[in-house]
Amino acid sequence: MEACNDVAPNTSRLVSVGEPMAAAAAATLRGGPIAPGLYDLTAATRLGQATGWADPRAAALAVSESADGVVTFNWASAPAGGVADRWTATFTDTPEPALTYTCGRIGTVEAAFSVEENRLYLRLPDGGAGSLDLVLERRG
Repeated sequence: MEACNDVAPNTSRLVSVGEPMAAAAAATLRGGPIAPGLYDLTAATRLGQATGWADPRAAALAVSESADGVVTFNWASAPAGGVADRWTATFTDTPEPALTYTCGRIGTVEAAFSVEENRLYLRLPDGGAGSLDLVLERRG
């Protein structure tokens, strides 16, 4: 299988998924402009029945925007010394935030996000009955 992208996670920044929190405790993510660039995962928390990942892992997300306004997310994550899991998706925030996977995963999923300074808060479905709340910080 062909690799989706060449994004490399910073393996010196391993993150464990935090314990599940109730859906009622989840913050409201209000959107905002996402600056193109490379982001490193700094925190992850299960929401509801999300499975998350078993081992600490590093993850990076490259955000780009084409001349015609298409926003692309290229993701890579890997446990220490492990093989990277990669996916690529187009991102839209209208009418509702969603990712449409183009490599490494299949389909379209609802997403929620918020931007605060150099941080991107991203909520993605994980498993059948939950989500992962991810905190990513822009490099450099």
